[in-house]
Amino acid sequence: MSEEIVLKAGGKIYQGWTKIGITRSLEAMSGAFDLEMTYKFLGNDAQYKAFIEPIKQGQACTVDIGGERVITGYVDDWVPSYDESTITISVSGRDKTADLVDCSIDYPSGQFNNQTLTQIADIVCKPFGIKVIVNTDVGEPFQRIQIEQGETPHELLARLAKQRGVLLTSDTFGNLVITRASKTKAGVSLILGDNVKAARGRFSWRQRFSKFTIKAAGAAHGQWDSAGLPTVGGIKADVTDSEIGRYRPLIIVNEEVTTAEGAAKRGQWERQRSIGKSNMAEYTVTGWRIPQTGKLWNINTLVPVIDEIMGLDEEMLIASILFSEDDAGRLAVISVVRPDAMDIPAQIVKDTKLGGSTW
Repeated sequence: MSEEIVLKAGGKIYQGWTKIGITRSLEAMSGAFDLEMTYKFLGNDAQYKAFIEPIKQGQACTVDIGGERVITGYVDDWVPSYDESTITISVSGRDKTADLVDCSIDYPSGQFNNQTLTQIADIVCKPFGIKVIVNTDVGEPFQRIQIEQGETPHELLARLAKQRGVLLTSDTFGNLVITRASKTKAGVSLILGDNVKAARGRFSWRQRFSKFTIKAAGAAHGQWDSAGLPTVGGIKADVTDSEIGRYRPLIIVNEEVTTAEGAAKRGQWERQRSIGKSNMAEYTVTGWRIPQTGKLWNINTLVPVIDEIMGLDEEMLIASILFSEDDAGRLAVISVVRPDAMDIPAQIVKDTKLGGSTW
């Protein structure tokens, strides 16, 4: 099915793109797009001037695939080029949430007291006109959060998300989404010799550790120095990774004042993310939609993978999608990870030790 890729910017509609790249990831706060078109240079002023009418950087924009929204954000770059025979126009941009990645927080008090992750996210996102969508329990309020000088909203919210074991991403309408690994199924399998055009994997112990020790300040145990900054106190949590058979410890000093349970959440987050980064596969399939359902491939959905070469015969979670089109045709590049790599349990699991006691 042939579907137009439509960029709307500055009240105008642009289509006819010949090279396309649209990326969305469960691990990125912002989706991105790169579009390109080439036009034959015929020397006719009216023709080429109509073609190269500037798409201004900074304009609000949307990108649709066959009438289905995939990006809501802003134009970052407009890159025109030409030679004696052709004119090429390239346009790139990102979701609205890109401003949370690029810009610093300007908040008068410089700190938050007894506020939840949702409340803090609402406060730092409001000046950017970004709505916060919460799809999961974000846990208890933080006692005290200090904003670091020059810190971006992304940096602040990312370090808080580690304490609560949640994921930060964006949706196709430019909203910030606080979520967890989904149980939604894609409705199709990725099968070697069937619908897989190409694949590659990465399975590594380079970023894996046998034990994660989180040391942190806390309300009862932590101390405060003369500058009002927390020092490492008596709160500690140990989280083990039973898959790592040799001695590989990692000690992490938590950035926030936290409870023992909060330190344990951070340890579990570090373990699960290390699993995700070290065990992943990437599959290329023809087309952007799932033939069985007609839906676009989407992040945070489960897909069974049957691949003897990769040694996979299990359900995997889609972590990122790249929609591409060029001389090779229209392809979707699908990155998958083990579902538990993105899933932090709501309760503290038994392989966590808090202050020497097992929960």
